[in-house]
Amino acid sequence: MPSLEELIDQAHKTADLLKEYQKDSVGWHTAKKHKDIIVEYKHSKCHGFEHGYLYRGQAEYNCSKEILFKYLDPLHDPCLRTKWDKDIRKIVLLKQVNPEITIIRSLTNSAAMGLISPRDFIDIILTLKSDDCISTNGRSIEYEECPHDKDYVRGWNYPCGMMCISIPEKPGCTKLMTFIQPDIKGSIPKTLVDSALPASMVGFFHNLHTILKKDGHIK
Repeated sequence: MPSLEELIDQAHKTADLLKEYQKDSVGWHTAKKHKDIIVEYKHSKCHGFEHGYLYRGQAEYNCSKEILFKYLDPLHDPCLRTKWDKDIRKIVLLKQVNPEITIIRSLTNSAAMGLISPRDFIDIILTLKSDDCISTNGRSIEYEECPHDKDYVRGWNYPCGMMCISIPEKPGCTKLMTFIQPDIKGSIPKTLVDSALPASMVGFFHNLHTILKKDGHIK
């Protein structure tokens, strides 16, 4: 397992990388589009995952970034994420490294009508807050204190995260951008994974909108 200093350095490098993903305008292909939800993809440049894809999703919500992030924050107490995110079964805090950095275990439900069995991921997460953006910036790590569980396939997240960005020309509105490039491991056909992930991302944005509307935060 990397040292504490190395983990902190990895977390900040991940945040820098996600800013590059946000600004990148070259080579993206549209995977799914539903109303104002857009999911794009391109080949990952991460070492060891060149055969996989980086996915970028985005949509706008008529609420503040603080309210939006409350529903996305994996560590909000009580956890609202599992209330609406159908892919997530449970999120467990393994270690609070410092006020901004945590190590968490995410347990997923089965997907693709049961063809993809439950996974778990051990990620280091850096949460950053500024006047115009709140973001989570994560990547998987080896963590000896959380051994493999026979009921879950241990997946691996290459740099991933989400950004809640205030829209200056639309006061009170927020753009949500998500970035994922997971290696879900196991003997799953790549074509199944490549078709399931974009559909799952569209569902993520849609379900978030539904719960925000249900709870009275958007009209």
